[in-house]
Amino acid sequence: MANPNLKRNAEDLGRELQWLEELLEKRLRWHLEKKKGDWKLTPPSLRGSRSVYAAYVNGYKLDAAERVVLLLGLLPAIHPFLIERTLQQFQLTNTQIPEVGGVRGTHHGGLIPTGETALFLLAGNNLERRIQVSLLFSPKHAFHVHGILKLDEVSPLEPEWSGAIHLSRDVMTNLTSGTHYYPPFNSSFPARLITTPYQPGQLVIHRETAEGLDEVRLWLKHKDHLLKKWHFDTKINEGHKCLFYGPPGTGKSLAAALLGKEQGLPVYRIDLSMVISKYIGETEKNISHIFDLAQNKNWILFFDEADALFGKRSVTQTAQDRFANQEVSYLLMRMEEYNGLAILATNFKRNIDNAFLRRFNSVVPFLAPGTEERLRLWKQSFSAQTIRDKSVLLENIARDFSLNGANIMNVVRYASIMALKNGGNIITQGYIMDGIRRELAKEQAMASEMAN
Repeated sequence: MANPNLKRNAEDLGRELQWLEELLEKRLRWHLEKKKGDWKLTPPSLRGSRSVYAAYVNGYKLDAAERVVLLLGLLPAIHPFLIERTLQQFQLTNTQIPEVGGVRGTHHGGLIPTGETALFLLAGNNLERRIQVSLLFSPKHAFHVHGILKLDEVSPLEPEWSGAIHLSRDVMTNLTSGTHYYPPFNSSFPARLITTPYQPGQLVIHRETAEGLDEVRLWLKHKDHLLKKWHFDTKINEGHKCLFYGPPGTGKSLAAALLGKEQGLPVYRIDLSMVISKYIGETEKNISHIFDLAQNKNWILFFDEADALFGKRSVTQTAQDRFANQEVSYLLMRMEEYNGLAILATNFKRNIDNAFLRRFNSVVPFLAPGTEERLRLWKQSFSAQTIRDKSVLLENIARDFSLNGANIMNVVRYASIMALKNGGNIITQGYIMDGIRRELAKEQAMASEMAN
C-alpha cells in the first residue's frame, strides 16, 4: 500500500528544494558581482498542504530563514549534490568560494552543509545579518531546545560555524518518509522496542499496583494541559519519574509495555547491566547517550535490571564506592531532566535509600499475586483451543501453590505442549502438576545459587 505521507512530503520538499536552489543561485550572483544589501525571503506556500513536512513547519512556526536551515540539514538525504551542481553552473567549486562552507564525509560523496553554508546563503557578507542568522544555532533556539538540529562539534581552534548541520535522525525520517525513526539495538543504544499482544484488562495485579499505574496514566493523559494551560512548566519538570519494584515475574515489563500501548507511545527497554562499565566515567557516558537520543521524542524509557546499578551502592569507604554512588546519582539526575516518562525497575526496594526514593514522582509496588490473582492468571492463560480435564481444579491449584505470573505461564506452556505431544488438546492435572514441579525446582535452584 502506498504511503500518502511520503507522496505529500516529496511534493512539498520538491518545491522547497527548487526555492533553495534559486536562493543559492541568487546569492552566488550577488557574491560574484559584489552587490551589497539583501532581499526578502519568500518561501513556497504550504497553505492547505497535509504533508508531515508542512505540519512540522507550521507547528513550530518556522520562518523563512529557519526553513532554509532545516532544508540544509535535509540536503544530504534528499538532494546531496544540489550545492555542487549549482556551483558548477558558475564553473566554480566550494574551494574557490570558501564562504560557501561545507565538509566532506568519510563515505558520503556530496558536500555536507555547515553553519558557514547557512551564514553565506542567508546573510552573505552582511555582518549584522550574519550575527542574526548565527542565533539560529543558539542553545536557546527551538532547533536546539526541541532536539531538531545542531552543529557538530569542531576543534576548539576552529569556529563553531564550521561544524556540519546535524539533523536529528528522527526528524530526518519523519520529514522524508512521514514515519518515525526507531533506533536499532546496538552497543551505543542498548535498548529494544518492546510491545505486547496483551490488552490492559489482562494485566493481573494487586489494587495498590493498579492505583499506582493509574497515577502514571493520568500524568500521561493530562500533562500537556497541566504544563501549558495551567503553567506548571515554570514550577515542575516536564517529565515523570517512576519506580517499579517487586519480585521477578510480577508484571513490571508487561505493565510498561501496556502503558505505551494505551498511550500510543514507543517503549524502550534498557538493560542497565549492559550500560554499566568498569571504566570510570563510561557508565555516565552511556546513560547520557540514551537520554540525549530520547529527549523530545516522547518515548517511554524502561530501565530494567536496575539492581545491577543500585546493588553497587554502599557506604562510601573506597573510591570505587564513590564512583558507584555517582553513577546512581547521575542516572536519577538525567531521569529528572528527561521530558518524557522514565521508569526504573528493581526487584528489591531495599537497595534504594530514602533520599533517592523521594526523587521519584511515583513509586509502584508489584506484589507477588495472592490466591485471587493467581486464579485469574490460571484461567486466562490457557488457550481457548484446549479443554481442561474435569480433574483439574484451578481453585485448589491457585490456593496451594504460590507462583507468580511468569511461573504460571511456563506451567501452562508446558502442559499445552504435553497435550500436543500426546495427540490432543486436553490439559490434565498430571501435566499441570509436572509443570509446577519443574517451576518449583527451578526457583529453588536459583535461590540456592543466589545464597551461595
